[in-house]
Amino acid sequence: MNLVLSWPVRLIVVALLAYSLFVDGAGYIYRFVNHYAMTGSAPGLPPHFGDWQVYVHRGLDIQGGTHMDLQLVNVPAGSNLSQVQAEAVSVIERRVNALGVSEPYVAPAGSDRIVVELAGVPAAKAQDTIGRTARLVTTTWVSDPNSTVNTSDVTAGWKPQISPLTSDMVTGANASLDPQTATQWVVNVTLNSSGANIFGDLSTKAYNACPSTDCPNRHIAEWLDLTQDDIAQWDDPTYAAQISRPVDQGGKLLTNPTIQQPITGGQFFIQGSFTQSSAKDLATLLNSGALPATIKVLDSTDVGAALGADAIRKSLAAGLLGLVIVVIFMVAYYRLPGMLASLALLFYAGVVLALFKTIPVTVTLAGMAGFVLSVGMAVDANVLIFERFKEEVRAGRTIAAAVDAAVKRAWPAIRDSNTSTAITSTLLAFLGTGPVRGFAVTLLIGVIVSLLSSIIVTHNLLAIVLNFGWSRGNQVLGIVRG
Repeated sequence: MNLVLSWPVRLIVVALLAYSLFVDGAGYIYRFVNHYAMTGSAPGLPPHFGDWQVYVHRGLDIQGGTHMDLQLVNVPAGSNLSQVQAEAVSVIERRVNALGVSEPYVAPAGSDRIVVELAGVPAAKAQDTIGRTARLVTTTWVSDPNSTVNTSDVTAGWKPQISPLTSDMVTGANASLDPQTATQWVVNVTLNSSGANIFGDLSTKAYNACPSTDCPNRHIAEWLDLTQDDIAQWDDPTYAAQISRPVDQGGKLLTNPTIQQPITGGQFFIQGSFTQSSAKDLATLLNSGALPATIKVLDSTDVGAALGADAIRKSLAAGLLGLVIVVIFMVAYYRLPGMLASLALLFYAGVVLALFKTIPVTVTLAGMAGFVLSVGMAVDANVLIFERFKEEVRAGRTIAAAVDAAVKRAWPAIRDSNTSTAITSTLLAFLGTGPVRGFAVTLLIGVIVSLLSSIIVTHNLLAIVLNFGWSRGNQVLGIVRG
């Protein structure tokens, strides 16, 4: 008599087990292969563990990071403040996403403020990425006898003139090495059709302006956040010299190249004294769009992870203690089935942790609570199956028939309870934010995997073990006949 479930199901279970063992043990595999100690820090571990980032993403309350309160100032006259606030939130979210932050919190507050919480990002880095207006401004050069500016990039007697090319015409930007030098970093910029036409006209006029490459109007300059007010003060050599410095030196000039030929394809690159990091940062700013108003940082706090670390220790201790008590209860009351359910529970925990790493899920204290709750639901499903199994054996069914009948009878109750929890979790995950969303996501994943664990894994283990005669005694199965 064969009680084992079908081979395809068994293969799926084995594949999931192998997957979870590999993912959960990836860090140890890396240490072993590279001969690093199994504990402590090791070079190249997450978040730089190769191209596949297999690690637990921790939230602000666990990992620490930055909390910022921002205010919109210098809002353009005639603008709708609520629309400006919504646009600023959208731009900040795009910039934050480019930082690789897991589940950032960016939300409007009041009529002109924005709250930002970023896990694992220092306050200085957050301010630099979020707070810059980041308007790419293209200028040509026009003659101005009053201009006395004379720097490495600007010639006396000339001043910039802002062109019709605007930053919202940029459709993409990325950092790469200059293909000609292979040593200098540049930022490649792609324009939409309107921008391509404007830039094509500008570059054509600059190319035809004079036969010599030394004349200033043969140049087109790219600036970051240059304004008409800046140009209005161009006659002041000190002020003009300041803003014409490179961006990384506190100025606004990105590049001022000589136009060697008309550029009509809508693509060009910005070349300057970029490092890989600064080139990627500029590309991030250009891709995310310009802020519609100036951002003033009202408060910026580096959030330490000391409280989170203490909470993690207590939460893990509580979770392990609860798991041990549950296992003891299951084994004491249900005997062999309880022991098999405990093994299935280990399978459940391994798969859930692997999914947390690969989706990835940002684990917060609320998320840990959702995981612990789902463990209880996984045990609850096993309890329903085992109670139905006892009833079937007492009613005179054979062991094989009792196992199948128990699963079939318990399934409607398990299905309905887990479905209702899954629906609630899904709604909270889509509509909630912050800790609420973290709790909902971990609970939803736990509910789905717990169904797999209780129905398939426990059933399969029972089917395999109950093929042996020693496993069929009433004492072993925890059955007391009436």
